[in-house]
Amino acid sequence: MPDPAANTGFFFNPTDPEFRRDPYPVYRKLRDEHPLLPGPLSSWVVSRYDDVEFLLRDRRLGKDLGKSQFFAQPAGAPDEEPPPFLGLGMDGWDGNLFKLLDPPDHTTLRSLVAAPFTPAAVDTLIKSVTAVVDELLVDLPPRFDAMELLGAMVPVRVLGDMMGIPRDDQKLFVEWSTEIARLLELGAPPPEDLAAASQRAVAECTEYFVRALEERQGGDGTDLMSTLLRVADEIDGLTVHHVAAMCVLLIVPGLDTFANLIGNAVVLLAQHPDVLNRLAGDPGLGDDVLDEVLRLEPPTHASWRVVNEPIDLHGQTMQTGDVVLLMLAAANRDERTFGAPDTLSLGAHGRKHLSFGRGIHYCLGDNLSRLMAKEALIGLARRCGSVELEGDEVDLKPGLWLRGPARLPVTVTARVS
Repeated sequence: MPDPAANTGFFFNPTDPEFRRDPYPVYRKLRDEHPLLPGPLSSWVVSRYDDVEFLLRDRRLGKDLGKSQFFAQPAGAPDEEPPPFLGLGMDGWDGNLFKLLDPPDHTTLRSLVAAPFTPAAVDTLIKSVTAVVDELLVDLPPRFDAMELLGAMVPVRVLGDMMGIPRDDQKLFVEWSTEIARLLELGAPPPEDLAAASQRAVAECTEYFVRALEERQGGDGTDLMSTLLRVADEIDGLTVHHVAAMCVLLIVPGLDTFANLIGNAVVLLAQHPDVLNRLAGDPGLGDDVLDEVLRLEPPTHASWRVVNEPIDLHGQTMQTGDVVLLMLAAANRDERTFGAPDTLSLGAHGRKHLSFGRGIHYCLGDNLSRLMAKEALIGLARRCGSVELEGDEVDLKPGLWLRGPARLPVTVTARVS
């Protein structure tokens, strides 16, 4: 395992409140002086674009945390006593879930859910996504919470309707997603009550899907849960519990990260009224706007991997069992790759952000997330001549790598046609 004390006097502490408020000066220091740094949680921290992109594709890295000691370490100062990670351990649903994230299980399960998220399949959802956005933005009040109205509701309506989850039940998933996101955060262990809440959310959400799937078995429904069941019937060894785990992975992390994406996007549009106006006049700029949001303020700042075979980088060796933190947000602002990397510049960059990853773990929901976010931002720009934030500082959610507003009250004025 890497030793955080073995570096040249710089300890990367993601629990530092100042880092949480503004991580980008630290990311610059990492890129410039410590491109491969022994970091928190006995991990390696990688921050340059070319290195992060290379390692995202490297098959010597996996995602089964059961092959590492990561769960036994806390984030924070090196001399802190290590409590169990998140209070969850690796012997329950969470441990089984992570074991599904490497081939061959990963390959089988990804093929199970890939079809509904191809570009062609997502294109068929444009009208329904636009209808959801229009429904949420009709009679828009002059003051509202963008996280509540758009961040939470757009994805749960779209994904919930796709999966056949009744509208009355969809609000449950907004609550569960916040709790379960802590499990996927890989950060400092929360207080005991929050760890218990995460455990309950995992159990309740999984139980909900098991029940819903059992009710659909043998049926001819067209919702996504029914479709997944029929596909799973043709794959040896897959059970209802496997499909339930995939349903949890599809909807829960997606809800929380999408909410972060929308919140970060609204903050940037409020800070750049010229971009808001350009988007209102030319919705075709939606992809460019979204790419810059994802590059500048991604919803997830780091992606983790486990070393399955030793890898040499920058004169050091990452050993089997080590955990690697691939700093997506740092790589997205690498001066070696992007000109004026801290500036919002539409269509100015030849290389793409890494916020959805690369390789076999590339975000399966990329196409749908883009569609939902693009339609939400275009809908907002068409209706609002201005968007102003309330207060000088945005109240961020707690956590380390998942980054977005906890709440985002905004004041808007109607756009004059």
